[in-house]
Amino acid sequence: MPQRDLQQELETYAKWFHQHPEPSYREFETTKRIRQIFDEHGIEILDSGLKTGLVAVIHGEGTGAGEGHVVAVRGDIDALPITEQTGLPYASLNEGYLHGCGHDYNMTTAIGAALIINERRKDFAGTIKVILQPAEEVAADKDTPTGSVAVLNTGVLADVEAFYGTHDTNEAKPGTVIIGSGPDSGAVDKFHVTVHGRGTHAAHPQGGLNPIRPAVAIIEGIQSIAGQDVDPAHPRVVTVTHVEAGSTWNVVPAQAFLEGTARTAFPEDRTVIHDRLQAAVEGVAAAYGVTADFEWEYGSPSVMNDPHWSALAASTATDVGFTVAAPHPSLGGEDFSYYLQQAPGAFIHIGVGNADRPMHGPTFFPKLDALASGSDLLATVALRTLKEL
Repeated sequence: MPQRDLQQELETYAKWFHQHPEPSYREFETTKRIRQIFDEHGIEILDSGLKTGLVAVIHGEGTGAGEGHVVAVRGDIDALPITEQTGLPYASLNEGYLHGCGHDYNMTTAIGAALIINERRKDFAGTIKVILQPAEEVAADKDTPTGSVAVLNTGVLADVEAFYGTHDTNEAKPGTVIIGSGPDSGAVDKFHVTVHGRGTHAAHPQGGLNPIRPAVAIIEGIQSIAGQDVDPAHPRVVTVTHVEAGSTWNVVPAQAFLEGTARTAFPEDRTVIHDRLQAAVEGVAAAYGVTADFEWEYGSPSVMNDPHWSALAASTATDVGFTVAAPHPSLGGEDFSYYLQQAPGAFIHIGVGNADRPMHGPTFFPKLDALASGSDLLATVALRTLKEL
């Protein structure tokens, strides 16, 4: 298919997806539409058991390099609970929801890659799986996994040897991609601390154990951990975001609560910050004669781009006509990281412009200019990877 025709087809898909945003694990109409597209193009969909999202498979009909090997590409499909204020003629029809992170763009890029790969199936050996993943934005916990974990848990990706994903970015214009080696996002962890003191009348503080004092000391100690215990060249941040104690002005409360987030780019820093924070909580509690409960919730790890496959992605981007820019350190979360725990790969950021429209904001939308070329990049890097495996 000529790239101009593909671009028109993909723009039609992207606009439909933009008009029909759905929240995490409720992307039913989105999934139905993706199935229709793949069925129309004769692309096989695997029986994964997923309620939303899907995994398609394309088997090469050629011989030679790549035979017996498997590569996967991924796009995410869920939207955010935001009321749209873009002014687009194809604005959201689902009130209160918006593809404010550009997942309409990401899934269309993955669909476009699937169409290209399917057209080239006689020219390659091996297998490429196409992941249309639900629930990247979900507030994951022990009972509700993030979307990539849900897909991995189906087992349909167990044979994948390399993963590639794309995400739109408004930090670059259409025609530019951002690709780097090493950490590409932050590990997203939460911590909770409850300090147990002994309540009393505020006029007689000696009769109790004020939990606010150790809570303040813990907060001060947390800030020094990020600054002093981790390589200063490594991106990281520890932020206290919620503090709560007491309910009135003349009573010393029995307990104080604080929580926040730790973001780290390197796995070793994640371990250091966890261990130092726990030690600080326990040490401060002991010093003030109180007790404290420390809880740490592990979220998505950082995306770690493989040096070889990210270099291949960058050279491929240049070959298909993109300008390649170096990444800026970011500690935002991205659950593509879980795929890279299974097999190496790379995450590619495709410029969509609109830098004046913040992502995750009500006015954001991606410019669609590079849909076909981004799809070509994703398809081509997957095919080149097959030949190298």
